Amino acid sequence: MAFGILQRYVIGEVLRAFVMALLSMTVIFVLFMVLGEAAKIGLSPRDMLILIPYVIPSTLPYTVPVSMLFAVTVVYGRLASDNEVVAVKTAGLSAWTIITPSLVMGGALSAALFFLSAEAVPKASHQAKLVIFKNFEDMFYKVLKYEGEMNNPEWPFLIKVSDVDLETRWLKNATFKHRAKKGATPHAFDATVQAKLARIKFDLDAGKAHVYLDEATVTSESKDKDIFLINDREIEIDLPGNNNRGYEKRIQEWTTNELDVEKAKFRMLIVRERKRRAVEAAFRIASGRLDRIEWGVIQRAFIDYGFWESRINTFETEKQLRVAQSFGSLIFVILGAPVGILFARRDFLSAFISCFLPIILLYYPLMLLGVNLGKEGVLNPVLALWGGNVLLAVIAGFVLPPVIRH
Repeated sequence: MAFGILQRYVIGEVLRAFVMALLSMTVIFVLFMVLGEAAKIGLSPRDMLILIPYVIPSTLPYTVPVSMLFAVTVVYGRLASDNEVVAVKTAGLSAWTIITPSLVMGGALSAALFFLSAEAVPKASHQAKLVIFKNFEDMFYKVLKYEGEMNNPEWPFLIKVSDVDLETRWLKNATFKHRAKKGATPHAFDATVQAKLARIKFDLDAGKAHVYLDEATVTSESKDKDIFLINDREIEIDLPGNNNRGYEKRIQEWTTNELDVEKAKFRMLIVRERKRRAVEAAFRIASGRLDRIEWGVIQRAFIDYGFWESRINTFETEKQLRVAQSFGSLIFVILGAPVGILFARRDFLSAFISCFLPIILLYYPLMLLGVNLGKEGVLNPVLALWGGNVLLAVIAGFVLPPVIRH
């Protein structure tokens, strides 16, 4: 599409305002997100610098549409207040002449976000987590420093510390409470180890944790309360089977292609298992062996179907959320440009706030509601996630015609 001088001028103004707004919002988002993580788990300045490039892509689905909204309301408000819109119409041209360049720009940004949210954003989010938790041992020490204890019911020990030196990996004033065997009173412990200093090395391949203790006492919780000292000793702890939980991908870290593959896998499981159970039950009914029908297995299969369908709904909801967010830039332009022109005689901030209020009060709450309804299978994810975009488009349908006609 070939643009004339007027259209190129509009694109230049909108692009300038958009870049300034995007930079400002990105800095604010990144500072809050990175500093928030730093406060929670004690990131070093080096970790924070490494983390920033991976955090920025995850902010784009939120900062790009709002920055575009700010740019078009400010630019078109200034054009209208300078009577440039009137001059365009006096020359026999439609308001579409100056609105179309921003629509093209909004469409291009939406397309870019669509492709980024499919691959780059999920991968960046996953890399950001890997920066925070370089390995399981890093995760363990940082969480322990922040929370002061590690109370995983699947671990044989409850661990409490007064502080953690992340450089040397020393646990200060560490207390290890050994959980009583299964069947005992809940939250019961049968032994307590207290050490002035302790350090833990993990062998995830072997499923072991090697705990070095310095100036430690061991207290038995039996009636005799036996106490004995150990020093410069190492004890071995068996780890549960899910110790890589810190590395598990959240759904936001899955690429769209991975989501589609997982959906196909669960759909295949449902189809295959239903056929297998149906054929198995049919043969036994036909042969008169009703007593051989495993009703418990069939009941369990129905529970599995429910779980698999829930996973399919979750993956499809995440996919539709990415698409709906991507096209927010175009929808925001359709709404923001005419509002900016209508608010020509007022300050530009009023035009932006007038557009942003329905977005804050309606668009994002509808999107959050859609996520919940889609994941629970109450509403088709496409309908659930596109409700906000459709609502803004309807509002724009009331605002745009007066601008084009007059």
